[in-house]
Amino acid sequence: MKRAGTHRSDSERIDLTVRDYGLDGGIASAHTVRKRRIRRQTRFLAGLAILLVLTAGGIWLIKSLSGNTAPTTESSQPTTRPSATTAATVTPHPTSTPVPTPVPTTTKPQLSAEERQSLLQQAGDEVVHYLDQVTTGRIGIYFQNLVNGESWAHNDKMPFVAASSIKLGINTYLYSRVAAGEISLDEVLRYDNRAYPTGDYEAGTGTVQNLPNGTELSVRETSKLAITISDNCATNMIIRRLGGIDAINPWLNKISGIVDYRQKVSYTNYAGQSQNGRHRTCARDLGLQAVRLFSLWQENPQVYAPLIEDLSHTEFDFGIKQGLPEDLVVAHKIGTNGAYATENDLGIVFAEEPFVLCVLTEMASAERARKIQTDIAAIFYEKVASWPWP
Repeated sequence: MKRAGTHRSDSERIDLTVRDYGLDGGIASAHTVRKRRIRRQTRFLAGLAILLVLTAGGIWLIKSLSGNTAPTTESSQPTTRPSATTAATVTPHPTSTPVPTPVPTTTKPQLSAEERQSLLQQAGDEVVHYLDQVTTGRIGIYFQNLVNGESWAHNDKMPFVAASSIKLGINTYLYSRVAAGEISLDEVLRYDNRAYPTGDYEAGTGTVQNLPNGTELSVRETSKLAITISDNCATNMIIRRLGGIDAINPWLNKISGIVDYRQKVSYTNYAGQSQNGRHRTCARDLGLQAVRLFSLWQENPQVYAPLIEDLSHTEFDFGIKQGLPEDLVVAHKIGTNGAYATENDLGIVFAEEPFVLCVLTEMASAERARKIQTDIAAIFYEKVASWPWP
């Protein structure tokens, strides 16, 4: 059954077909029309999307320009996430053993020479008062400020067993030969396991004594072992390369030879016993050897930097170093000899005003001796650091 109102003539159907599907007519024309409608819809939607994007971009640009011209205020509270610029300018915490910069101090201190010497004497008086309360042995002290040269001493010419503290002077002489072009740090040395002085072997501290005979080490490696772990055999290898201790000793005596290292010395030890022997020194002699090293290092930092570096990174952090802030560089050389109750420490302290401190001790307790060295270093550091600068 046909629904009413739907009947059309053939001419009407043809006219409707032409208007709806085009002149081609038929099923294929109907698909074409639908495709065209889809394309028109797609173009419309694409245009609408572009319009929305442009509108959103315009709004964002207006807000951005408005934000850049608006005045800014700094919050009183720190931000939890610093900007990249802030992070780049943050200064890292200093390491425990920073490398010192060999730049001579040129700033003039505000205090007069008399005022500075007076403050140094106050520090010395405090040290003497401290020693009167704690000392049960012999102590020699030498202090020198490396900016203006003020010095203070206590029993600084009293003889003590040098022990390994003499290795600072021996290696300073080695590096002076390097600076003169007479020795290369790359030169190879061979370990001779015969007993010193014929060979290099000497019992005590160090690892070279455990190496096979003929083991090769560079001068740089040998010196580093002599300083950082106080290797006795490595020290003897250096001495042999320098021509023997009697070839080194005159150079040391030119610096200061109050107690000749190669001559026998007679004295009374802390226990009241008579002593007579060689390889002795005093606080002034060792202290001035350190002063000489500091001077050479400033004159030629490239050559002497490895020695300063080694002295600043020894395995022995007791004594002077314990009385100073952890971030200070201390280039030091300890010396111990249990048979003679000897505990020595000699160091260059790279404070704002660098100074040399040498504390030689002879007493029954090594622990007490090291504590005394620590406390003396703290007293001098406090006084030196308190001197005002412009």
